[in-house]
Amino acid sequence: MSLKTVGGLLLTFVGAGFFLVNNREVKVSKRELYCSKLPESFEGKKLLILSDLHKKRYGDNYNNIMPYCECADPDYIFFLGDLYSRDETDMKPKAAFLARLREIAPTYYIIGNHELFQPDCLRALCIRLEKLGVQVLRNRKVTLSREGQEIDLYGLQLPLRYYINSDWSYRGLPVPTVEYLEKCLGKPDKDRCSFLLAHDPFFFESYARWGADVTFSGHCHGGIVRMPIVGGLLSPERKFFPKYTKGIYKSELFGEDRKLVVTAGLGKFRVNNPSEVLVCTLRKGSE
Repeated sequence: MSLKTVGGLLLTFVGAGFFLVNNREVKVSKRELYCSKLPESFEGKKLLILSDLHKKRYGDNYNNIMPYCECADPDYIFFLGDLYSRDETDMKPKAAFLARLREIAPTYYIIGNHELFQPDCLRALCIRLEKLGVQVLRNRKVTLSREGQEIDLYGLQLPLRYYINSDWSYRGLPVPTVEYLEKCLGKPDKDRCSFLLAHDPFFFESYARWGADVTFSGHCHGGIVRMPIVGGLLSPERKFFPKYTKGIYKSELFGEDRKLVVTAGLGKFRVNNPSEVLVCTLRKGSE
């Protein structure tokens, strides 16, 4: 065997090992999230933000991810969709995972795009989760209350046509209008703090115009491949260098007053892009 062949095999093994380790890595990201309309009683409270589990199992009964969630010691947990992939049908492990999260803190779950491919499974899952105490927000609002003060928490479920065309292409996908969002969610009270859970981050400015003070999203898997300086490389819609992939963003229209929080999520193949457990500590005011 030639030296060149040996070198090629060595590089192959090293590369394969890098990708294997990279796809098993989990990073806890801690961020401070400022909101001028945040009620004072929510100052310092922690949100655990998870999304896009897909087929990833994290060991038996998700034992390898639970310690990260428990150590975060959150006050609330938001799971932002794509709990399973479009071809999965066994919902028992998924329900068990969210039930374990519910033992840590109040847990709120919204629907992503992959759940929409299995409507019967989704229906059964939602019934099961509600019985387990997980709140499923399918175009509805709940109220987070502390010491007599409140945050309005909305969960948006967009139809599949906003994610993919019937011919499986991504050309010319519609953008939800304020009127459409009001039809789904109603009009938010501008004098109250409104949080929106919305799987797709690319409609951020529509969410901001609707009235969300902070929107929480996943979907983009951190851009799949993350590169120095430029960030995420690819969106699920096969678009290069998507605008929102990971982190906290300010609205171009409203600036500091409207923000988007995007987690890189837990599942799917990724390069230089660890699975993310995101912990946001709420702060009243501006950065």
